[in-house]
Amino acid sequence: MLRLGFQLLGGVRTLQPSFSVKIEQIRTTYILKRRFPAALDKKNRAPKPLKTKNFVYDEVENTNLKAEPDLKLILTSFVEGIGLKNDIVSVRPNFGRSKLLSPGLAVYASPENLEKLKTELEKSSENIQPMQHSSRFAELTRRDLASRILIVLVNKENPWTIEKWHIRAAFRRSGICVPDHAIKMGDRTISGPNFELEKKQFLVTVTINNLETTPVRCMIRHWSSLPELRLPKVEGYLEPPYEPVFEDERQIIATLPLPPFCLKKSVAT
Repeated sequence: MLRLGFQLLGGVRTLQPSFSVKIEQIRTTYILKRRFPAALDKKNRAPKPLKTKNFVYDEVENTNLKAEPDLKLILTSFVEGIGLKNDIVSVRPNFGRSKLLSPGLAVYASPENLEKLKTELEKSSENIQPMQHSSRFAELTRRDLASRILIVLVNKENPWTIEKWHIRAAFRRSGICVPDHAIKMGDRTISGPNFELEKKQFLVTVTINNLETTPVRCMIRHWSSLPELRLPKVEGYLEPPYEPVFEDERQIIATLPLPPFCLKKSVAT
């Protein structure tokens, strides 16, 4: 059985050596087997030349078509969406080599590196430092929340004062479950009905995993259970410009990233 680089001839599964082409380095490895094995030479006699049929090979395995196993790496720093520093992760080979190993964000999880990691963790346990990220997805979550605009529905006919449950319900309508203890509101009250507050925004602070925090924009929208009393739909209701309920929050609202649909529309135009 041979491990050679050959040119494919005469069908998908039949390989013959190509002597007419320029010899170059071939990284793909084929495992081949002679279709017609050469006969053994007799003792004390000159070897017989191989026949043409002895140069016909059948493919046993093409390593180029074989999926390469995942790489096991140790992260040397936080990588968003992958893991925290000192985490042992398994990633696809191309991604691991180009995105983690080349920039120096990870090393191979070799026995030597694993032993070194164990020693470092034992030393660091004596001098515990505060966490910078609570999980590998915490920063992604923080950015997603910062770019959102929560529509806080308030009653068009009955009096109301915005409380935490309004914010929790707005998150739930967006498909996000946020408990009350993770929501922080300002001391100032917002009450109505007040149509001067329509489409205006105010800020709440959301805490992720008791560590990361981010401001989130909330937009007031008056609503009625009676269809005939509802406000008409406005084209581009969630698009800028954005006006704040409290003037001192204008700068923070302006610095938060725009929602994805606004970015797509600006690119399209």
